[in-house]
Amino acid sequence: MNDTLETQAEKTSGGSMAMTMGAPKLIEQLEQRSRKAWQSGGSMFPPALGWIVLDESRQHRGEIGFSGVEQLMKAIHERCRVQLDASDITARFGLHAFAVMLDPADGDRDYQRTARDIVKAVSGSLFELEKHSIAATVSVAIRPVREALRPAEMNLVHVAAACETLSSKGGSKFDIGVIEMSDADAPGVLLGQLTKAIRDDTLRVVSQPFMSTTNPARERYQLLPRLLAGDGSLIPAARFIPVAAERGLLPALDLWMIGHAVDLLKAKSNTDQESPQLFLSQSAAIIDDQGMLKQVRDRIRGLDQDQRLLVLEFGIQELKPRIREASKVLASLKKLGIRISLSGIDEKVPDAVLLKHLPADYLKMKADFARRVLEDDDLAARYNAFAEQARQAGRQLIVPMLEDAESVSRIWQMNVDLIQGNFIQQPSDEAMEA
Repeated sequence: MNDTLETQAEKTSGGSMAMTMGAPKLIEQLEQRSRKAWQSGGSMFPPALGWIVLDESRQHRGEIGFSGVEQLMKAIHERCRVQLDASDITARFGLHAFAVMLDPADGDRDYQRTARDIVKAVSGSLFELEKHSIAATVSVAIRPVREALRPAEMNLVHVAAACETLSSKGGSKFDIGVIEMSDADAPGVLLGQLTKAIRDDTLRVVSQPFMSTTNPARERYQLLPRLLAGDGSLIPAARFIPVAAERGLLPALDLWMIGHAVDLLKAKSNTDQESPQLFLSQSAAIIDDQGMLKQVRDRIRGLDQDQRLLVLEFGIQELKPRIREASKVLASLKKLGIRISLSGIDEKVPDAVLLKHLPADYLKMKADFARRVLEDDDLAARYNAFAEQARQAGRQLIVPMLEDAESVSRIWQMNVDLIQGNFIQQPSDEAMEA
């Protein structure tokens, strides 16, 4: 493993504990390791993924609050890292769980023993917080990675679901198994489900709020599409968006999401509640297909100008090859009263591209870029200069994918306007009910 990933905790403990990093970085490492294992033709063992969840997390949160649970999870995290190998990697996911990518040790690793040691280490401890002594348990699920499963992070979805089920049945348990690739994971099945959901208007949508670093003028939510699986669970966009992109279905999904957001805003306008601002991730299809602009105009026609609280979000990497065309289309959308957000911002994107050539109201950074800004003084200086220019140009800055309290508190040191992530609130289908 790269020595640059070594944490301060490892340096002080002689390197005996597992490494730790942010969730996006672990997913990146998972993708790389899975690809290498796939390309090796079986000569390389893929890693395994473990998911460790705090049992009875809701009860703990009621007793000691969010900050208390965060302290408890930090203590549990450190206790678990002692039971892992130095070549393993851990990352926090949300308030009450963390993942671990386990080195397979040439196929000789005893995952059952590892899981048993983690459960025992936590259940046999009393955690002393500032005002509380807490006895806690965890549940652990470990699954060898299926390197053929794409995207690779879907392995995390499977192992997390297995662990949550284990915890719901009493907790303080562990389970070692394999990831079953069901028919539901097949691209053709997902494509059929998505096509039918768009046609029948049965696609599900969840929302995740933004937190403003100043006093917010109104609430803001990101709307996220979901497919309803046969067992009643919701299939995340990461599973079907790549299939939709490959088969040319993204324009239909983009327009459906805009129509759904318009319906929500219409419903809110008929109540005493103030309408929120709604962010929608969009593909570059509207840049390539000028006919889509007319369809968007038709969909928002029923909204008064002051009710057109839509923010369409485009990935900057998709727009860079078509800057001139994108600039014209984004300007046309803004004339309709729609705001624009550009995502995927880091130091590789020239300032001039963002501030001069592409009209935008919001700039959303890559999650790993925000983390690196906090760790690199030179990068922080460059970011602060850019942030000042962005503010003068009327742009607001967004940091996404915050997974723990420490990241949230450190982000407040940065010159940002909005923050977002699972630690603040998990995506939910409740917040946007009219």
